[in-house]
Amino acid sequence: MSAADGSGEQRRSAAEEVVVPVASAPGPRSPRRLILRPILKSWLRVRSIGAEHVPTEGPVLLASSHRSHADSIALALAVHRPVHFLGDLELTEAPIVGKQLPRLGMVPLQRGTADSAALDVVRALLGDGHCVVVYPEGSRSRDGKVHRLRSGVARVAAELSVPVVPAGIEGIERAWPVDARPRLWGAAVTVRFAPAFPPPEDTPRARRTFNLELQARLAELSRSESTTTFAPVRGGDGETAP
Repeated sequence: MSAADGSGEQRRSAAEEVVVPVASAPGPRSPRRLILRPILKSWLRVRSIGAEHVPTEGPVLLASSHRSHADSIALALAVHRPVHFLGDLELTEAPIVGKQLPRLGMVPLQRGTADSAALDVVRALLGDGHCVVVYPEGSRSRDGKVHRLRSGVARVAAELSVPVVPAGIEGIERAWPVDARPRLWGAAVTVRFAPAFPPPEDTPRARRTFNLELQARLAELSRSESTTTFAPVRGGDGETAP
């Protein structure tokens, strides 16, 4: 499935026997993208720093700090290639931006979809050569800190041998706070990228080291502190990040 293909399809998670939809992000020159980007840029005034670190083609994980449901929109606006990301189907009912999320590359999943099934979607998208946004903390941070990273992103990166580009987002919670609706007036947001981390070796020790280094980089890029505690699982409505 190419990024420019507007049609959706379904893939089955063999482990969970869950059918999950795989959406298609609009291509870089598609009318949808050309129309939506200026509208969303007027809501999120995104300043992008270091976007050249995101490869222009080929599979890549874009691992970001996570403070808001609007993070994926900011990342989509900050890079030059289409991105895919996971989100709860209920997010499409959010005012202002909800209906636009699948048109920006969101893969809508039913609430309660197992983490293993969500990771299967990530694997499928990477297998098709896409740029996939992931949130290694697993849930949105409620205190602004970068929480201890969960294991899914490191495992997929190691398994598929794909690079991981760190991204930190600053100011996003002013546009769409946790436990609140999107703010009509939006916010000025800064998105910073760092050079890609090579995938870790597929061993527990290598993955742990990878996570520690990635967490430190995410805190640096988002201008926040890090903590050794995990973010609450599914810390708010709509969480589906593996």
